[in-house]
Amino acid sequence: MQASAERTYAYNEEEQRGTRGIHPTGASTGLHIPGASALYAILGLLLLAGGVLALIMPNRLTDVFFRGHRAYYDVIFEELWRLLGSSLLAASITAYSLKIASDRQSLNDPVVQRLQLGFFWFALLSIILHLVHVLFLKSLTLWGLLIGAVIMAPTLLLPSVHLGMSGGFGLAAAADSVSTAFGNVFAPRHVTFTVALYSLLTVLFAVVGLGYIIIPKLTLKGSLGYHAGKSAVFWWQWIGSAMVFLFPSITYTLLERGIGGYLWRTIPKSLNVALLLAALFHILEFGSLLASEGIAGRWLLPVLLGHWVLTLLAAVMGLSATGETPVYEYEPLQTERGGMV
Repeated sequence: MQASAERTYAYNEEEQRGTRGIHPTGASTGLHIPGASALYAILGLLLLAGGVLALIMPNRLTDVFFRGHRAYYDVIFEELWRLLGSSLLAASITAYSLKIASDRQSLNDPVVQRLQLGFFWFALLSIILHLVHVLFLKSLTLWGLLIGAVIMAPTLLLPSVHLGMSGGFGLAAAADSVSTAFGNVFAPRHVTFTVALYSLLTVLFAVVGLGYIIIPKLTLKGSLGYHAGKSAVFWWQWIGSAMVFLFPSITYTLLERGIGGYLWRTIPKSLNVALLLAALFHILEFGSLLASEGIAGRWLLPVLLGHWVLTLLAAVMGLSATGETPVYEYEPLQTERGGMV
């Protein structure tokens, strides 16, 4: 009878988690793809390099991506480069999370597939933006297209291959995932302040990102106070592609882990670090602009600043979560107890 009760408890716990990579008895049925860990490590370093370059040499990159601009545009592009750079740094840390998942042979876990899909759509939209600005708007140089492709093409291809190998592109699984996601976002089973923050941020990131992409001129002027033509729109929409796909995949993953009380595990910790880093850069950028120049028609600026303050708060609360084992324990090629990532 006791053994039966234990099996029932394990099954119910598995059913609540929705993790199909682990058998209800606790036996791992994870997926290991040889070389995936090294590839995600390389991808993380590539995104890190892109983010650092965007932060330390924005004017030089502006000359490479867009030639013939007047000098006073440099300040404008510095702001946009820094915002993009912080998004690439967050993507780099997310790639490290996928490396950990690969080491643990969990590439078919829904959590991992969700993060891979965030990468996939973020990179796909970014590449489309590059092609549109080269072929139709004629605002981006071929060197700009090449540099963007060096960063975004691996970000698209690597998760795509692994999603195909793990069944992450299946329509039935996608439909089930979407229905579950709506339930968790708008009616979570276990509500805490941190879970509520992640739920709110998941919606806010998607809405704000869509605004960046669909109405770039209006949102750019409403936040930074100016519109500098096609070039600024390109950067703004590239940032928006991360806002609408990458960051919601992070916050929803943290929402789901928060519902189960697993924010203390390694991958949620690393995802919270990604949010923390991106939030600090955005708060510094928007906060300094608000402090130095005021609102002055920038109706969206205080909204965005408040959004990133909430992101910072959620990240700090998530990082403060504690659990049953040391929060920085990391054992490659071994699944954590219970199989959760």
